Amino acid sequence: MPKMRRNLFIALCLAIPLAACWERHAESNDDRAYFAWDGHNYRVEMKGWRFPLVHDPISLLLERTYEETFTLELPRLEGVIEGSEIRVSPDKLRYVGRVLLTKRKMKVDLYYDDDERPRRPLPWNDEYTLVPQR
Repeated sequence: MPKMRRNLFIALCLAIPLAACWERHAESNDDRAYFAWDGHNYRVEMKGWRFPLVHDPISLLLERTYEETFTLELPRLEGVIEGSEIRVSPDKLRYVGRVLLTKRKMKVDLYYDDDERPRRPLPWNDEYTLVPQR
């Protein structure tokens, strides 16, 4: 029984600092997405917090999450937009899945279309409130 208590104590000693650090390293998406008409498509900009890429445990504790922005070019702001309708540059992977837009709400459910690997979800898959960009 004393060995079990010691293991529990060690686990708690490790878990408490990790839990305290989790918030500063947690990935998340903003619940708002900002749109603007560029004359051809709607540019929808999403923001979120991402983990830094670290290569050692000390950097993991010292580095903070950083804000990242991702932009989709959508042909319209209502209805269902299939991933194949979303324009991407020739050097990028195409999308499969869809974006659902209703009453200024947007649900992104897209995946990278890569024949060599299984479908990988975009980290931007989430639900957003659409707000005009100023």
